[in-house]
Amino acid sequence: MFKEYDRNSFNELNKQHNILALVGNGFDIGALKKYKKGIASGKTTSYPEFYNYLLSDLTNKDNILFKEMKKDKENDKDNWSDFENTLSQLLKKSSYNVSELEKSVDELQKYFIMFLNEVVDYSFILEFNQLARKNKWAWNTLSHFLRDLPSGETKFASKTGCYDLFNFVFVNFNYTNLLENYLYLDKNQFDPHVHKNVDTNFLFYSNNAGSGGSESIWSSYVLCDVIHPHGIQGVPRSLLFGIDLKEYDKGRSFEKKLVKPYWARCEVKYRDYIETAELFIIYGMSLGEMDAWWMDAIYDELLSRDVELIIYMYGDSDEEIVKKKFINSCVRHLGDSKTNREVVNNKIHVVTFVDNTTWFLGFNQNDEYNTSNEMK
Repeated sequence: MFKEYDRNSFNELNKQHNILALVGNGFDIGALKKYKKGIASGKTTSYPEFYNYLLSDLTNKDNILFKEMKKDKENDKDNWSDFENTLSQLLKKSSYNVSELEKSVDELQKYFIMFLNEVVDYSFILEFNQLARKNKWAWNTLSHFLRDLPSGETKFASKTGCYDLFNFVFVNFNYTNLLENYLYLDKNQFDPHVHKNVDTNFLFYSNNAGSGGSESIWSSYVLCDVIHPHGIQGVPRSLLFGIDLKEYDKGRSFEKKLVKPYWARCEVKYRDYIETAELFIIYGMSLGEMDAWWMDAIYDELLSRDVELIIYMYGDSDEEIVKKKFINSCVRHLGDSKTNREVVNNKIHVVTFVDNTTWFLGFNQNDEYNTSNEMK
């Protein structure tokens, strides 16, 4: 859960703003497309790339899921969400028992680790680490992200002020640590006690002006953490491949062996983050049913509390289509009333992009974006 801080930690603390950001494979794909060089240049962690890897390296071509992947390929299904939907359909059809499916998943998981180690090798991590440091990506993401929206659009901006703490937690659904590299506040862009007479260490650009006004830039505090609910590359057995089910018997069902939220222990470990967040951000996610537990939980908070959601979507989709896609991904709320859906819809903001030049998790390299020196 978000830790609550007071003036024992920050001398001038006014208010604390908890910001929960969910980051999907779109982030890793963007980083690899832009910066991956050498023999594996252009190769990413996308589903088609993994499928091609299995075609050449998988020794057991009778793997149940691999055979279904081949059928999906013929039907132009080429997203990770398609893979998990296929697993869900196999479970519903009872074509195979759970143990058989689990064995197939475990085998592909082993190959996925080898695939990851080939695509995201240490040389790339070192290069990406240097780029993040040089371009001050962490600072720019955390301090400027509201500038990705029209001025004055969010209610959140109007709630911010001087001496506030901006407490970020990023939920990294990727298995790599590229996001951690991006977000690490190193000495080149951050000093925990940069001033002589006050302990503020951050500038937050509120983008709160509206038309004709000027933006408030708050002297404030920042914290940033990253969690991996589905496992990490360095611990192969921690990787979770699976599905989400609305209903299942946690004590007796065999199906639970394939349910990601069950093994991630989402209710125990992550529900409190969602219930205490003031702002939600979703970046690089397909908004399919594969992560429905998280989408449903955010839906509940948007409906019941004065909170907002910002969705970053690659491409040029219409804003209302993106909002509808999010709401439709909330499988536990598909039968909700039109009134409730409108309440949720009105609290969502959408940022579309095609070139990764957003403030939030963008890959800008121009010096004009490097603003952390304003603290010095």
